Amino acid sequence: MLIIVRLVRLVLPLVFVLVAFRAFTDLYRRWAAQEGRRAAGGYRSYPPPPGGGRPARDPYEVLGCSPGDSDEKIRKAYRRLVAKYHPDKFIGLDLDKEFVDLAAKRFQEVQEAYEHIRRYRGSL
Repeated sequence: MLIIVRLVRLVLPLVFVLVAFRAFTDLYRRWAAQEGRRAAGGYRSYPPPPGGGRPARDPYEVLGCSPGDSDEKIRKAYRRLVAKYHPDKFIGLDLDKEFVDLAAKRFQEVQEAYEHIRRYRGSL
C-alpha cells in the first residue's frame, strides 16, 4: 500500500504538469495564429494571385475553413459552397437580377479562394 501511495505522489504532479503544458501550448498556438493574421493585414503569407495584388479576403475564411484543415475538408467546403451559390441554380427562379448577380459574385469569390489555396498547397 505504501508503494502505491508513493507512486501516486510521484506521478500525479508529473501528469498535472503535462496536462498544463499541453493546454498552454494549444492556447499559444491559437494566439500566434491569430496574431499572425492581424499582423499581415488579415492574410497569412499567401502568394499573390496571377493578376497581381491580394485576394479580397482570406481564402480560408471565404471557404469557412482554417489553414490547418485537411485537403478533404477544404474540398468538401468548396463543393458545398459551389452547389449553394452556383448562378445556374438561381437563373430560372424569377428572382431579382441583383440577387442573381450577388450569387454569381459570391460563386466567383469561392472559386478564386479555392484556386488560391490549390496553388498555395500544391495539392487538392
